[in-house]
Amino acid sequence: MKYTGSIQLSAMRRWRLAAPWLVSALLAACGGGGGGGSSASASLSGVAVDGYLQGASVFLDVNRNGILDAGEPSTTTDANGRYTLDYSSVSSSVKGLPIVVTGGIDSDTGYAFAGRLSAPVDLAASAQVVSPLTSLVDALVAQGAATDAAAARAMVASALGLSAADLLKDPVAAIANQPAIYAQQVALQRAVQMLASANAEPNESAHDAQERVIKALALAIRAQTSAVSVGQLVSGIASGQMKETEAGRKLAEAVQETVQSALGRTDGRNQAKAVLKAMDQLRHQMESSGDYDLTRAATRLDGDYGLSTSAPFTKLTNTSHTDDGDGINTVNTLFKPSTTVTQPANTSGRLLASNCFQCHGTGGVGGFDGIRGSSASEVKEFLTKAPRSNIMAAHAQGYTSAQLDAVIAYLKQ
Repeated sequence: MKYTGSIQLSAMRRWRLAAPWLVSALLAACGGGGGGGSSASASLSGVAVDGYLQGASVFLDVNRNGILDAGEPSTTTDANGRYTLDYSSVSSSVKGLPIVVTGGIDSDTGYAFAGRLSAPVDLAASAQVVSPLTSLVDALVAQGAATDAAAARAMVASALGLSAADLLKDPVAAIANQPAIYAQQVALQRAVQMLASANAEPNESAHDAQERVIKALALAIRAQTSAVSVGQLVSGIASGQMKETEAGRKLAEAVQETVQSALGRTDGRNQAKAVLKAMDQLRHQMESSGDYDLTRAATRLDGDYGLSTSAPFTKLTNTSHTDDGDGINTVNTLFKPSTTVTQPANTSGRLLASNCFQCHGTGGVGGFDGIRGSSASEVKEFLTKAPRSNIMAAHAQGYTSAQLDAVIAYLKQ
């Protein structure tokens, strides 16, 4: 039943004045209160999570092009990764359309989130969870490998030894009872980001590169006949389709096993956060050096931090010894946030330097490669490199030379 033309619209307006209840009944019969956007209160609520993503962009990709276009419903996540997306402006059904999440800060690591997550709208779900696993679900639907979201969830769940209902759960909230769900999610996201870096094409955005990796993993899921780990799923990417899949497997398995081991310890959530920070350091070390050997990356980091004797990064990558806890204990101390923050005397470059802190930690230490003290001067070296050569060059060339001098002076304190 569909009303078109001025006569019907005029009649509808008269009916609204005469009998509001009749209009409600007619709209309900026409589907006006369902999956379309004719209801003024139509909204989707949920959570964006690797760890909870704070201040991330969330949008409904109405035309399925992966880009936030003018007129598409959008919003921003709160401090707990929650969002509410008003889609009342969308005239067609939103069922199955992708919810896309980009940017923000991963609350479990404090680092900027460089990933891209998506999930097909499921109007039957009370909350729309957007996570690394739902990104696989969305990729299966988009490629026509599954008839709908429910079928895609069943495929992903079967491949990874989960239930379909597990993919609708907030993985952080499920930590207490089902830590494996969280461990698989974070392992998957880090493998995707590393593979995207290793296989990026010239002038390709990080999000486009990640989308190619997700599609390749979706194809690997179709080929699975039994449950596998995230690392084994990465290994299942068709031979020759992507390079460094073996490195991706090793990283995924190190993350999954070590995070799950950390979650089983006292104060497990904070232990897991420290492990994730260390694992992100390892991934960044491989990406920045172009050397995707996990053991060598761990050795370099142990040396950079002056921890060659205790070798916590090396121990974290040796998954057969994660239960001894030595690596976990050390990185938990290394990445434990300070309870007090002392500001240096000269703070003129602090605001400019704050952009650096998203990846390199407050004050330039505790995140990716340290840039505090004598290392600060190295920032200027990136002014001579091609803007697309690496992320540091892109950041550095967003400042003037004078601004970089102010940043360096602040960090040298």
